[in-house]
Amino acid sequence: MLYPILLFTFLASIASLFLVAIMLLQEKKVKKISFHLVSFGAGALLATGFTDTMPEAVQLSKNSFMYVTAFIALFFLIERTFLHFHHHEHEEGKNLRLPVPFLMFGDALHNFIDGISIATTFLISFPLGFITSTAVFIHEIPHELGDFGILLHSGYSRRKVLGFNILTGLMAFAGALIGFYFAQNVSGTLPILLSLTTANFIYLSLTDLLPEIHEQSKGNAFAHVLPFFLGVTLMLLLTQFFKG
Repeated sequence: MLYPILLFTFLASIASLFLVAIMLLQEKKVKKISFHLVSFGAGALLATGFTDTMPEAVQLSKNSFMYVTAFIALFFLIERTFLHFHHHEHEEGKNLRLPVPFLMFGDALHNFIDGISIATTFLISFPLGFITSTAVFIHEIPHELGDFGILLHSGYSRRKVLGFNILTGLMAFAGALIGFYFAQNVSGTLPILLSLTTANFIYLSLTDLLPEIHEQSKGNAFAHVLPFFLGVTLMLLLTQFFKG
């Protein structure tokens, strides 16, 4: 099962990064749809967390609700400590809220957890791993777009920005390998790691992506509602296809 884990970790993290780099060649067109992608990603993550990874975690351990709650509290503590990890758009002339080294640390941690998520869900079943990888891939596109924009605005060349993001993207492989090892060799680890995945998806969607959509979509709310529901619908259809 390790080879599919590494393949889908590559597709969800590194491949999405290069896709974003290509998209940025059409920067003006991409900027117009960037928040639609954020909305779509928010719906995909929320649906995956509640309808796929959460039920599997609870089935493995009744303590999973407690684990999910604890991890959400931990994410809040980490995010408040390092200000704000996730940025999906950067307006010209707006001061950065987060120093670049902190941004890179946040990206590395985020990718590390994504790797754990992919490895853990593939160990449950291939369909769950595929669904999780799809949700990660969908979310990574607007996430990387935002990071590229911030770093470019900070004065870094496109080559350096791509290099920085490749380095942080490699942390997904570290997370996948560590998650695979612990889930396979340490008893009782799997439901905890699956709860971490669930907490990560729910936290990102409800406390990071959706508030940002509310902030940026004043006067044009419906334009972001539709992509959100499309994201939810896609993951529900994938769930029905694989598990139905």
